[in-house]
Amino acid sequence: MNIEEWLTTFGTTRKTNNVVGIDYSTTSPAICVSVNDPYVDSFQTYDIHYLTTKKKVIDEYWNTPFLFFGHELPSLDGIERYKYISSWAIDIIRSYEVYEVYIEDYAYAATGRVFHIGENTGILKYRLNRMDIPVFPVAPTQIKKHATGKGNANKDLMRRAFEVETNVYLQDIMQYTGSNPISDIIDSYYVCTYGEDDGKEDKP
Repeated sequence: MNIEEWLTTFGTTRKTNNVVGIDYSTTSPAICVSVNDPYVDSFQTYDIHYLTTKKKVIDEYWNTPFLFFGHELPSLDGIERYKYISSWAIDIIRSYEVYEVYIEDYAYAATGRVFHIGENTGILKYRLNRMDIPVFPVAPTQIKKHATGKGNANKDLMRRAFEVETNVYLQDIMQYTGSNPISDIIDSYYVCTYGEDDGKEDKP
């Protein structure tokens, strides 16, 4: 099932006020949507979409309470890549009645292609603003602390926390042991659940 088929099948039926968590990047972005399913009382599910260049994991995976949808990231450069990624994200967000969006903030100590990251993320934030959807940035240390209790947790600790909390083992489900997109999927989930918890309190 490709993204167009998914939107046709689920996009018009799985609509409620949903919280979205995004782990955004130029290479392996992931979007987690908390879905209060109107057809199953009191049943919380999470739809997680991700872009990847890893052919092995461009697929759909189902494991309660998750639906995982892997989409291929085509070979594009510069602004064309940023445009494609933001359009992919907007198409997914539009298929839900989104209450608010939480996005992992910049790692200000990062080095390398930091300007590219800023340009990429800025385009998405601008487009969400035009849709009047509230966007709340969350520091990476806050996400890690929310997931593990430690603000400096590494990818392995995040994955183990996810497995303990959800009893879902992505490496087994996907038959894949690489870091990305698994770490991005997990990060997006914890950005989303951070947003769910934050939504119960007053915003800073």
